[in-house]
Amino acid sequence: MRIVRIVLLSMLVLTVTAEAQTGLPGTPLIPPHAERVNVVLFGHSWIYLMQGFQPWAFPNIPSSHISIQGYPGYTCAQLLPLVSADVPASTNAVFVMAATNDVIQGVQVQTHINCIRSMIGQMIGLNPHIVILLSNVPPFAPISLNYIPDERRAVAAYNQAYASLPQLYPNNVVLVDMWTPLVDTTGWGLPNILDYGDGIHFGPNGRYAVMGVIRDALYAGLPQ
Repeated sequence: MRIVRIVLLSMLVLTVTAEAQTGLPGTPLIPPHAERVNVVLFGHSWIYLMQGFQPWAFPNIPSSHISIQGYPGYTCAQLLPLVSADVPASTNAVFVMAATNDVIQGVQVQTHINCIRSMIGQMIGLNPHIVILLSNVPPFAPISLNYIPDERRAVAAYNQAYASLPQLYPNNVVLVDMWTPLVDTTGWGLPNILDYGDGIHFGPNGRYAVMGVIRDALYAGLPQ
């Protein structure tokens, strides 16, 4: 019996050690120079809803080093003039979400992509070494049909265009896939994650999944 207990304890220690080394869920990777990095979350209402999440969503980075700049209802064109003020040259990494309202308002894909490229150009102009974590478009849950038309085709077209952007800026841009973890097999968003009440935003249950995707992308993308 004693031998069995020793074996089981050894297995438990190995499992915990493996999780700490690989950054499995529940054990986030610790970013290099965590206490010195400056991070900005910039974009529309999804970013606005992240206010107050810093202490638990981004462990190891001081909350004072994370700036949340979210503007409900804003399109890319409305966000563009705010870049230089909200994403200063001292920013090491920025997470950007700027497409959802463009989809809802029927902005043409290429028009939106041109705006995003202008945004990226401004950020790189301010800091050539900045890491730009660019979110694609998350899906809408079925309840969104109470407020907007079925935008699944538009979301797919946007995300196809987004997939090409990292190749244009290989030293700066990393695509953060916010669509795949939140979608079902029919292209609709998962109601248990997009549970804010409108099928467009994440709610209390979904915030952990959403912030986990962002955290892992941020920590992996920060300069070594």
